[in-house]
Amino acid sequence: MNENCEKYDLYILTEESSIINEPTPKFYQRFDYQGITINRAIKDYYSYATNREKVSVLKWIVNNSEFQKIKRFSNTENFIYGLNLSQYDDILLSGEMPKNLEIAQKFVRNKYDVFLLSNPSNCKSADFIIRQKNLLYYVEGKTFNGNNSLDHLFEKGCQQSEIVVINIVGDKTTNYLKKEIKRAFVQLTNLHEIMLFKGTRLIRISRSIATSKHFYDDFARIWTASK
Repeated sequence: MNENCEKYDLYILTEESSIINEPTPKFYQRFDYQGITINRAIKDYYSYATNREKVSVLKWIVNNSEFQKIKRFSNTENFIYGLNLSQYDDILLSGEMPKNLEIAQKFVRNKYDVFLLSNPSNCKSADFIIRQKNLLYYVEGKTFNGNNSLDHLFEKGCQQSEIVVINIVGDKTTNYLKKEIKRAFVQLTNLHEIMLFKGTRLIRISRSIATSKHFYDDFARIWTASK
């Protein structure tokens, strides 16, 4: 295991699963997406085959002026951005905490900015774009609470994004988790990375790590470690 993994209690993301901040292709420099809605941009994201094109869509989305900081759910260093902020006032009044907003707050505590995406009715969409150190990731969020199966969440999440984050609620056996994670990478060829939240602790698992011969031992050591 990499020494950094032990130090920070998380797996290090490999290059294969990162969406890197590349130069904007000429298409976007010329058209600049003027007059295009965020939902249309999300639809375009799925139509492009290259990482370079996908990055340009994500960059345009996070720089869109429609996003506003949700200050009450952020901290002084990292922020959650949303659309139509009045809906979050309604959430506070009702005393409810949506699952995606709970996941977003955990990302903020791990030094990410989070952009909450709407669910367009005419195309598929992931839940978040997260940003850290100028890197952008397009992420689908799920909550595992024992009332659903982990393999089903991975399968559903992969239909939305190549990166799936699972918020683990309650105590789950290490053996079950590590076997389902490894199975997911074997069966879901488009899956690049799994992110797990154990409490507020973030564990990131890339395909190369999950398919290594030491994965079971490494995962058990990290999952059971106290922060």
